[in-house]
Amino acid sequence: MAITPPVARRFLTCTAAGLLSLASAGTHASGFALIEQSVNGMGSAYAIGSAGISDASTIFFNPAGMSRLSGTNLNGGLQIVSSRVEFDGRAQYNPDNLALGAGGLGIAGNQISGKSNPDTNLLAGIPSGYISHQYSDKVWFGLGINAPFGLETDYDSNWVGRYNAIKSQLLTYNINPTIALKFTDHATIGFGLSALYADGELTQAVDGALASLLKTGTSCGSPTGTQACDGKAKLKGNDWGFGYNFGLLLEPTENTRFGFHYRSAIDLNLDGHSEVTGLPAPITAANGKQSAKLELTLPDSLSVSAYHAFNSRWAVMADVTWTQWSHLDSLDIQLANGSQSVAVWDYEDSTRYAIGAEYRYDPTWTFRSGVALDDTPVPNDSLRSPRVPDNDRIWLSFGTTYHYSPDLTFDFGYAHLFVDDPKLDNVSDNNDPTLQYPAGLTGFHTVSGEYDAAVDIFGAAVNWKF
Repeated sequence: MAITPPVARRFLTCTAAGLLSLASAGTHASGFALIEQSVNGMGSAYAIGSAGISDASTIFFNPAGMSRLSGTNLNGGLQIVSSRVEFDGRAQYNPDNLALGAGGLGIAGNQISGKSNPDTNLLAGIPSGYISHQYSDKVWFGLGINAPFGLETDYDSNWVGRYNAIKSQLLTYNINPTIALKFTDHATIGFGLSALYADGELTQAVDGALASLLKTGTSCGSPTGTQACDGKAKLKGNDWGFGYNFGLLLEPTENTRFGFHYRSAIDLNLDGHSEVTGLPAPITAANGKQSAKLELTLPDSLSVSAYHAFNSRWAVMADVTWTQWSHLDSLDIQLANGSQSVAVWDYEDSTRYAIGAEYRYDPTWTFRSGVALDDTPVPNDSLRSPRVPDNDRIWLSFGTTYHYSPDLTFDFGYAHLFVDDPKLDNVSDNNDPTLQYPAGLTGFHTVSGEYDAAVDIFGAAVNWKF
């Protein structure tokens, strides 16, 4: 039987709109924030945090830490993230969607064909660069350029969850000028402004067979057969957002430091276009392009850190960082034709705990190690998106600094992330709650399964003082 035209229209437009939700996904850190901003800090699993990293990368974690750097300091680093992710699962037509049940098309619960073990391994690079300059005994200026948020996941185009996600890529570029003011020998404050540019390219499949059934009552192919009737939806969008950060560094003794750092939320109004291609008759009219908009808030965070040196060789450090992911309760997307698409995330605030140690072997070599517990903001398995297969993880990190000369040093680091295997429990695609018909209350496809995930991070940086 044919379903009312608004439902068919909603299916096609919501599928395209769902792409924009990709712009808020991530894979290499809790949620989609990237902590990989300092190779020196990486060695202690970022337990040094806001307590003052010993090179210009302190600009990201606490600009007040520049007060510990004399002269002009340049830092450039690259971290390579290697993720090995295996997935085993299935997908079906949503049993909770009344348009697909016995009173509708009668296909609810039918399995969706496709590859159940897609290839999702990825290799990605996270660059960063910083420069600090001591203007006087009381004032320092700095500039950081980095990528504080990011994402890349890429599934096979014929996997069972292709109607939920195929490719998700988000790049951010953050320009962060800063200043540090030293009030006393024991207290420094730092301020910074952030100009963040976000750019994404996002794809997923469009279920042409189902769209045909919804519109005409006949299908161009079996909804659970091969993917002969599938189309493809693609979205590209971008925007600039602005924020700020400030920090405090307290040094009660020569060997003890405490750091506090806050980084503000950043509001983005992502403007882009969603485009559907490849749909065959009788739904070729659905192919085309239209504009789409999403208002998205990137979360704020607060870090509290401590550092203590027992002697000239040994030091310990610890950090607690809280991130307000609860800004992301849902992603509401508006399309030019008036359709709305809503993805429910219900993210919760998360906390990251880290402890580390540092050992100065001799004037040439310094070694570090650390461990961290990084909580996920995903509240449960039914709200975990295949675009963001995030879960709790434990960091185990090692690092070293090679002092080539008083003015030139090199940092190297390695971290292994033990990820608590993420699960998908009947995760639905997007829905349009503005429609009165029950199809507007839930998605048309669900995907379930389990990931076996592990992440390795390799980092190298150079520090030049001049």
